[in-house]
Amino acid sequence: MTLYRQLLLTMLLLFVMLFITVYTVQFNATKNYLAAQQETTVINTVTALGLALTPYLETSDAVGAESVINAIFDGGFYKKIQLDLLAAGTQISREHAAPVQDIPAWFTQLNLFSGAKHEATLTSGWLQLGRLSVEGHAGQAYYQLWQVMSRQAFWFALCFLLVSALLVWALRYLLAPLHDIERQAEQVTEHHITQPIPLPKTRELRKLVFAINTMSAKLDMQFQQQADEVERLRRRAFWDPTSELGNRAYFVTQTQSWLSAGNRGAVMLVAVDMLAEVDQEHGFAARDQMIKQIAAQLRQLCQRYSDHVISRISAREFALLIPEYNSEHLFLLGEEVNRLISDLQMNSTAVKPVSLVGIAVITVQDNASLLLTRADNALGQARMDDTAAVIIESGGAQENLGRLAWKQLIETALRDDLFELSSQAVFAVNGHLLHEELYVAIRTPDACYSAGSFLAMVEQFKLGQQLDLHIINRALQYLATKPELRLAVNLTAYSCRQPEFWHNLHQLLSQHTQVSERLQLELPERVFLLHKSALLAPLSALPLSWGIDHFGRHFDLLTQLGDLKPAYVKLDYGYSAQVTQPDYDGAFLAAVCRAAHNMGAQTIATRVETAQQLAILQTLYVDAYQGFVSPPQPLV
Repeated sequence: MTLYRQLLLTMLLLFVMLFITVYTVQFNATKNYLAAQQETTVINTVTALGLALTPYLETSDAVGAESVINAIFDGGFYKKIQLDLLAAGTQISREHAAPVQDIPAWFTQLNLFSGAKHEATLTSGWLQLGRLSVEGHAGQAYYQLWQVMSRQAFWFALCFLLVSALLVWALRYLLAPLHDIERQAEQVTEHHITQPIPLPKTRELRKLVFAINTMSAKLDMQFQQQADEVERLRRRAFWDPTSELGNRAYFVTQTQSWLSAGNRGAVMLVAVDMLAEVDQEHGFAARDQMIKQIAAQLRQLCQRYSDHVISRISAREFALLIPEYNSEHLFLLGEEVNRLISDLQMNSTAVKPVSLVGIAVITVQDNASLLLTRADNALGQARMDDTAAVIIESGGAQENLGRLAWKQLIETALRDDLFELSSQAVFAVNGHLLHEELYVAIRTPDACYSAGSFLAMVEQFKLGQQLDLHIINRALQYLATKPELRLAVNLTAYSCRQPEFWHNLHQLLSQHTQVSERLQLELPERVFLLHKSALLAPLSALPLSWGIDHFGRHFDLLTQLGDLKPAYVKLDYGYSAQVTQPDYDGAFLAAVCRAAHNMGAQTIATRVETAQQLAILQTLYVDAYQGFVSPPQPLV
């Protein structure tokens, strides 16, 4: 129970006890007063009635005596008046037995008043004339006590409600700094970036709030410094400072990750041999400036693709990994690259092409080394061929479907629900099942197409929103049949950028409130590079947890985790694929995991294939893993 509730209940209990005590004392005082008043009234009535009856009794006038008794009885509130005539041996009696009106019957059954009774012997000298008995009616006392105490109870209750309301307001106002401290502590526990708490006026709380603010600021600074240090380590290992692109090591790891995911596409090597001439004629500053301009042009060119990798792999060569595999489009892209770079030349006198492009289309037999070798061979052919500046090495790759055929296939799959779903378990390092990740394929009578083969077309034809909503709806229906399961669904980059998608998603989740909390969403890392501010609001409003997929492909995102507040990050395969190699240095991966922990996110290693690989990852502060140690299973 909170301190606020404890204080409120304690004070209200004290007020209740005070009201009960005061009410009890007042009740007993009023009751005793009415009882004494009734007794006095009865005694006075006996005395007055005895004086009035004596003359009639001395003359034995029974009729006159009865008239006096009737007058007194009718003018007061008595239960019984009785006169015994001793000389005649007769009795005059009047009695009132009717219940009291306007008060509850249970109140009169409390036996609070016994009814005062008094007797007196009427005499004349030494002669006894009669015996007079008067008994008061308790109904009048009950009536007066009920009226007084019911009004008092009403005012006590009203005062109690007013005092309670004022007490609630006062405690909330006075304890507001404690509530802020509690919220701040929760934010610090979850490793989120916090805002300072306004200093209260209460001296004790002011000192406490100041201490909390100081501690939070220091923790935020430490988290940020650690993230910056990890970013510096990553830049040192995978970043080219001149072009501000990834280096060769970065490109190789990303190519391995791309191939392991089964994605289609091509590697494009761009050789800019004229950089040597620029260096000789204009100096290294002009050369570096041109390198930056080329990198900027390549970035702008690749924005048309949903996913891509750009690196500078040597002094005069750039490498691109793109999801394009159509030879005609690749050739046009290569010519566009050459034209853009040619427009940047600085009064060069060279007659040779400014740049050359060698392209290798990904095949099923490729690994990262073989793919780069094929692209390098294509670049070598371009250098030897004076008539062609773009050479494509397909390696026997065939385009099974054209663009329009892909579009028709995807639209048909959405309309007829041709999607085949499977899931792969994600385990904590202690073996506990965290959730399962959903995988999607298109199943036709002739073939089965994995997500890596058609997602690029989904992005190009802007069908991501329809696909994601369809798959999420299927996942919610499946969760309804498996109450013990948590399921993670990957979103396309196109959906994440559409405000309409988040609106439709909230409507869909509102229809499945019983199971939506067991659904998790995974967003690709690249959507946060340009759309981070637009994603903060819809992500914070989600009634479920979410994570970042392929974390580590892009620079500078690690320092932003405190703002994003994901539940987990799935490390890019390129960071964990080489852990079993003898010369692998895990310091960088361990630093990434520690920094993610400090920002409140779990780290999940992907595509873990062997027990040896898992054992090494556990020493690098990885929280969970998934991979072919637990292969995907069809959803049934």
